[in-house]
Amino acid sequence: YWGPRAATYASHAARQSLEHRASDQEANIDHAEHKIKPAGLKQPWLVIRRSILSSWLNILLLLVPVGIASHPAKFPDVAIFLINFFAIVPLAKILGYATEQLALHLGDALGGLLNATFGNAVELLVGILALVKGEIEIVQTSLVGSVLSNLLLVGGCCFFFGGLKNNEQVFSSHAAQSYGSLLAMAILATLLPAAYNSLNAKDAVLKSGTLTLSHVTAIFLLVIYIAYLFFQLKTHSNLFSAVSLEERMEAAQKPAKKQEAAENTGAAGEGTTTVATPDASVNSTDEINAVALPIDEETETKEAEVAAVEAKEEDDEDEEEVELSIWAALILLAIVTGLTGVCAEFLVSSIDGLTEKWNLSPSFVGMILLPIVGNAAEHVTAVTVAIRNKMDLALGVAVGSSIQIALFVLPFLCILGWIIGQPMTIYFSPFTTVVLFVTVLLVNYIIGDGRTNWLEGLMLLMAYVIIGVAYFLYPKDMDTSSSSL
Repeated sequence: YWGPRAATYASHAARQSLEHRASDQEANIDHAEHKIKPAGLKQPWLVIRRSILSSWLNILLLLVPVGIASHPAKFPDVAIFLINFFAIVPLAKILGYATEQLALHLGDALGGLLNATFGNAVELLVGILALVKGEIEIVQTSLVGSVLSNLLLVGGCCFFFGGLKNNEQVFSSHAAQSYGSLLAMAILATLLPAAYNSLNAKDAVLKSGTLTLSHVTAIFLLVIYIAYLFFQLKTHSNLFSAVSLEERMEAAQKPAKKQEAAENTGAAGEGTTTVATPDASVNSTDEINAVALPIDEETETKEAEVAAVEAKEEDDEDEEEVELSIWAALILLAIVTGLTGVCAEFLVSSIDGLTEKWNLSPSFVGMILLPIVGNAAEHVTAVTVAIRNKMDLALGVAVGSSIQIALFVLPFLCILGWIIGQPMTIYFSPFTTVVLFVTVLLVNYIIGDGRTNWLEGLMLLMAYVIIGVAYFLYPKDMDTSSSSL
């Protein structure tokens, strides 16, 4: 009896496997037939349409022409700042979209370099324009503010909102340790100039020594960043691989569901039946003393859930299709970069009027307000993928962007200031240095174990609010930059 029954089960399973394979092949054929074609230079309206529809944030593009016209039209400084403040947000989003399209054409290595170059394009443009004008305090505070915003605000929102939907979220601990080490290296680069300035020496000697130390440090930070890209994309890319779907689903499961699953498993074990054959000598080839038929519905349900989530993630990955040709993406990148530069120019020029009108310190504007502009697009992206339980990607956006600023943008602007004769250094005030040190320490503690929850996200958000209040109360006549040397 059981021999033919087992053969029937095997035949049924084989038939189902063939049916699933045929269904997958048909789905692949349908997907290939419906795959969109990249828009080229001969289709400018299609390029514009796809770029604008890439995000709901792009409705703010209506403010771009108003922001560009606000300065020649002699708008008040507060109006110029606010209009260009919100106009840069969609431009940053389109910059990210064009960069992603180029990365799809050029592969992971060049794509990673492009993301490093244009991922923080707003911060870079604002920094260059402010540096040329000699606004060193704005440059330094906006860069430090971007690091704080990415680590505390963006990272905190990812952990908090992702933790509300999922019990716990897991990510690669190897990647987290690499991120933590690079952030610690960046903190070392800021601590040394601060410690050097505490020496009992003449001001002229300290000023000259701080500039030289900053220039040398900036060169080595750029070397470390290039080595990090090579490490991440080539030699040790496996360390940055995402955690398996099964581990993520297991960690994300709520305690009540886990208890219910355990109870179901126990009930299934109790319901296992053992059927004994009446005579074991009837047929020597069918020597079956007992046949156990456990019905593990919980395992089947779990496998079905994993398969469903895997299918959904594959669909999400399939959505990342090449929508623009390489030349269309390059021209779009150039145009949007130019528009962002114009809006950033007017934004920087209106900061002095804004601080006087609202009685704000330049430190608060640079540390809190400007980073929100540059990180708006990254913020939306990171929180979206965190809610989908893709914490490896969210962590790469939040912490990876901070590493880009600390190891690439900051030293690049320091060397640029060296070239154009501006005293741009990596020396920050003791207050700012302490804030950076404690922030990196807190983030390293939270991400070090490769797991996170909503409480840890809330702690990061509250830390950002406390720092924001501190800089709001920061005395307006005090300078937090190296320009006071």
